[in-house]
Amino acid sequence: MSSSLAKCVRITKARDYAHTFQNGSHIQGKFWRLTTNDSGNSNSRLGLAISKKVYKRAVDRNLFKRLARETFRQNQQDLESLDFVVMIKKTTRTTNKAIIQDLLSLMKNVNSNAKT
Repeated sequence: MSSSLAKCVRITKARDYAHTFQNGSHIQGKFWRLTTNDSGNSNSRLGLAISKKVYKRAVDRNLFKRLARETFRQNQQDLESLDFVVMIKKTTRTTNKAIIQDLLSLMKNVNSNAKT
């Protein structure tokens, strides 16, 4: 398996983001906000909306993007065919493990709700 995230599993078009935001369901955890919608594909896709308003420094935004991409990449075979748009919440600094666990629990929660 490649260490990069394939283009077919990324949300790249503005209309796909808009469709997910308008028609999707929203859930939030301690560190993340997650918007999900049916992807219409056979695989799940990931979109990142890490705002400059929330974290001013590019270093911080890039860290959260890397964590979200890697969490999605390692667990995408366990996820339903949904579009995930991930946003970070402003929080105090914590460990990367706690941030990853929060995102993973949100994805699994949405995934279990999609199966029912």
